[in-house]
Amino acid sequence: MNAPSHIVAGGALRGRRVLSMLPISRKERSRYILDLLEAAKKRWELTIDGVCQITDREPYQPLVAPAGKLFSPPPFLQVADFERDPAQLAAVQERIRDAERTTGVPMGRHILASAHSIGRGFNVSLRFSNRYPLIERVTADNEEPFRIMRRLFVFAEQALDEAKPDIVLSTDWAIPLHAAFWMVGTSRGIPCITLRNSKLRSGRFFWSTDRLLWNTKAIDDAMARHQTGEPVSENSAKFIQEFRNRPKVVAYISARWVDRERRGFLRWHYDYVRATLREMSRKGQAQDLSLREPGFSRMYRYYRGRVMFYSQKRFLKSFDDEALRSMKYVYFPMHKEAEFAQTYQAAPWHDQRNTIRLLAGLLPAGYRLLVREHRMNYSVRPSRVYKHLAALPNVTLINPFDSQFKYIQNADLVVTENGSTGWEALVMGRRLITLSSTFYDGAGLGTKVWDPETLNEAMLAVLAQPAVADQSEHDLRLGRMLDSETDWSFPAGEAGLEEALDLLERTAAPGLLAADQPRAMARV
Repeated sequence: MNAPSHIVAGGALRGRRVLSMLPISRKERSRYILDLLEAAKKRWELTIDGVCQITDREPYQPLVAPAGKLFSPPPFLQVADFERDPAQLAAVQERIRDAERTTGVPMGRHILASAHSIGRGFNVSLRFSNRYPLIERVTADNEEPFRIMRRLFVFAEQALDEAKPDIVLSTDWAIPLHAAFWMVGTSRGIPCITLRNSKLRSGRFFWSTDRLLWNTKAIDDAMARHQTGEPVSENSAKFIQEFRNRPKVVAYISARWVDRERRGFLRWHYDYVRATLREMSRKGQAQDLSLREPGFSRMYRYYRGRVMFYSQKRFLKSFDDEALRSMKYVYFPMHKEAEFAQTYQAAPWHDQRNTIRLLAGLLPAGYRLLVREHRMNYSVRPSRVYKHLAALPNVTLINPFDSQFKYIQNADLVVTENGSTGWEALVMGRRLITLSSTFYDGAGLGTKVWDPETLNEAMLAVLAQPAVADQSEHDLRLGRMLDSETDWSFPAGEAGLEEALDLLERTAAPGLLAADQPRAMARV
């Protein structure tokens, strides 16, 4: 597709100042992000500032040189100076309320999105918690999450005041530090852009200006293609057919499973010793240890998990294809607990126990509800969670290590908040209900239920209809969604760097032009 006409020669990004949220330097993705930023800096003569942990300042110093700066958050479990002054504290609280009104997102939503850390209170009854200082603090004092966000908000204000960036870049806005920068940046009209993995096209990334991190450019483009009757590329048509013949999980998720399976007994202990030695070597550095779990606690969690892995098998069932074909059932796959797909992108549905109870209470006569546990939840849940769910009428819990595709293929109806199972169900021609916005909304397929009060009517109506009314139109819509995702994404790795930068400019230009207008008027 051609670039929008508002992008002129010379580029909307030339000479800009960019503030980037930088990942932990030893993480695998950090090298790729560093390459992207270095390439962008060279192409557009950018000034880059970065936000990183204090222990990562050295590896990122060359990136921000010569004119940029690195900002490292202070220990956020410590009382800040402004909190000791009632007048300053009141002023901060008012600025937070202004930011909430401007962005339309209250502080509590950011804390819920951080249910893996400062919002752990939201799921403390659903999984065995890590016992590092942050978790101990926020579960002992339920006002502490708001204090932490308040301290990070002030840090973000100070960093943005000093850096004065034209753009803020990140990989997500769901963790507390990033959320604070999104909140302050967005309230000031600074474009905030994320780099995300594509769940439709393996090995590709996209840029997003959407608060919920969807590839809205691709979704909107797919809808436009439906209006004009755009034909589908041969590549997308082939992808659909190959998936139906041999379904597979998207590559970056599959890689996580492979890595987890390879991490056996010896590998875990090897990694444990390495992590312990690394932390010992960093003692004395001005690092925030609030996310460092004591060694004995890690060891306890590991061996507890090994015991639970075997003892909880009794709650989970597996069925073969023949048994599934003879069964009438609704299929509901669970997310990983504290997964931001629930807590951030589908907040009303963040408690999966309630969703399962609701679906169980809406089952038509003769149907079962098959609930597939997520692999990352298994062995870290208290057994009582499974006992309570297994007691619900006509609910059967499914083994997370059993292939999901046979359950999708034979389901009378698939229900998901926004999971990739929904896309897989559409490709495999199954009935689908989604409960929130999804990354495949551009296909315009399935049934969307925004209001839980209408879910019972929707389930009955969908089950009374054929799974696919028009196979040709169905496949065209799937293919157009894939084509749009391809056009608004780029290949991972060095080979895709130039394409990534081209797409960054296409994504950033509208927001930059909008932000520039008030500045230009102010100068006049």
